[in-house]
Amino acid sequence: MNHLPFDFADTLAQVLDPADRAEAGEIIKAATRLDDDSLRIFLELFGDRVRASGAPVKQEELREFLRVSSKGGPPTSS
Repeated sequence: MNHLPFDFADTLAQVLDPADRAEAGEIIKAATRLDDDSLRIFLELFGDRVRASGAPVKQEELREFLRVSSKGGPPTSS
């Protein structure tokens, strides 16, 4: 992926829980296999979470983002 910034991996590592980095990498890799709309949803959920809290992102959260995005996104509120 030539269009990513050279320090992308370092920047990403800063927002992930250090204990979960290997698992997080596998989840993110799985997300790259989603179709475009589902990947967009995954990245939006991930980005929203990073903006909402300075706490490290845990692999459980990423798994939930993957689950939700692979089903077409979060449920719409009524």
